Amino acid sequence: MEQTAGPRRRRYDPARRERIAAAAIRVIARDGIDGLTHRAVAKEADVPLGSTSYHFGDMDELLRSAVELAEALNRDVLTEILERLEPERDLAAAMAGLVEELTVRQREQLMLDYELFLAARRRPNLREAARRWVDDGRALVRRFTADDITADTVSQVFEGLLVHAVVLGEPLEAARVEPLFRRALAG
Repeated sequence: MEQTAGPRRRRYDPARRERIAAAAIRVIARDGIDGLTHRAVAKEADVPLGSTSYHFGDMDELLRSAVELAEALNRDVLTEILERLEPERDLAAAMAGLVEELTVRQREQLMLDYELFLAARRRPNLREAARRWVDDGRALVRRFTADDITADTVSQVFEGLLVHAVVLGEPLEAARVEPLFRRALAG
């Protein structure tokens, strides 16, 4: 007796949307934003092609989700580093150490983050996520400063140094940039 296939049951996979977004980040890291396609992401996520368009109606929605995921990951890293501040390790040293970590040891991740962040320049639907990225970083720094102006200044120094490192391809050592943070914190 020949068995016929019954109706296919959909596999329950509550993390699929996030896995697809994470795969989009890997595709962008490998191929750039222009290489972001449903097909490339589906292959990277090891899901059926229809899953990407089911979870993300278009490329802008997929890209926005990738930006939001990258922002959340960055916020987690910054939170972890700042929350480890000990009385003898001050904010200037911590921020300088983070700049070195990002521009030396996590350079590829930094390049990817800025590619995603700068995508908002040409894609207005990403600007809200990019704004949140900046605001969340400033809010974290604000917890360790005396006032909003100091937090904004430290955040601008941080962001400026990272842009400098990305555009000019220069790794920045903590000892080189720590005086900038000390000056910003001194007021």
